[in-house]
Amino acid sequence: MAKPIIAPAFCQVAWVVRDIASAEKFFIETMGISRFMHMDNLAATDTEGTYMGKPGNWVCHLHIAYAGDTQIELIQPVSGASMFQESLDRHGDAVQHVAYWLDDADYDAAAAHLESSGYRQIQSFRLPIVRVGYFDTRRVIGVVTEIVGASKEGHELRRSLKAGNF
Repeated sequence: MAKPIIAPAFCQVAWVVRDIASAEKFFIETMGISRFMHMDNLAATDTEGTYMGKPGNWVCHLHIAYAGDTQIELIQPVSGASMFQESLDRHGDAVQHVAYWLDDADYDAAAAHLESSGYRQIQSFRLPIVRVGYFDTRRVIGVVTEIVGASKEGHELRRSLKAGNF
C-alpha cells in the first residue's frame, strides 16, 4: 500500500461568510484567537485562478489564523462566480471546506488521487509559495476538500502563522 499523503496533513477548517470583519471579531473576542493574517482582494486573474475548469473571475477576502494546531480560515466573496459565492447563496455563513497541507512534491499525486476517486476539482489558484485545489467531496462529507501544495517558503509561512509571527 502506498504511503498516505493526504490524511496526515489535515490542518484547516474554513468558513465562508457574508461579513468577514464580524466573523473575525467573533474568533478574536469570543474564541481567543490573537489575530488573523489578511489577504484582501485575492483575485483569480492575479493567481491563475480557475472555477469549474475555466479561468476564474472571482475576487475574495481571505483571513487566516490558528487555534492550537488547526488553521482557521475565513473567506468573504467580493465578486465573480466562485464556489465561495455558491456556498454562501445555498447555505449562508457556514463551514465550506476542510484543508490538507502537503509538500508541493506531493500535490500532483494527491490531486490525481482525488480526481481518480471521483472528486472533481471545482476551483484552484496559485501563489508564489503554494498551489491550491478544491475538490468536490460534498456528496460524501458535506463540505469541499482543499489540498495545498507548499514550497519550503510556504511551509515557513505556515510555521510563522502558527507562531503569530506575521
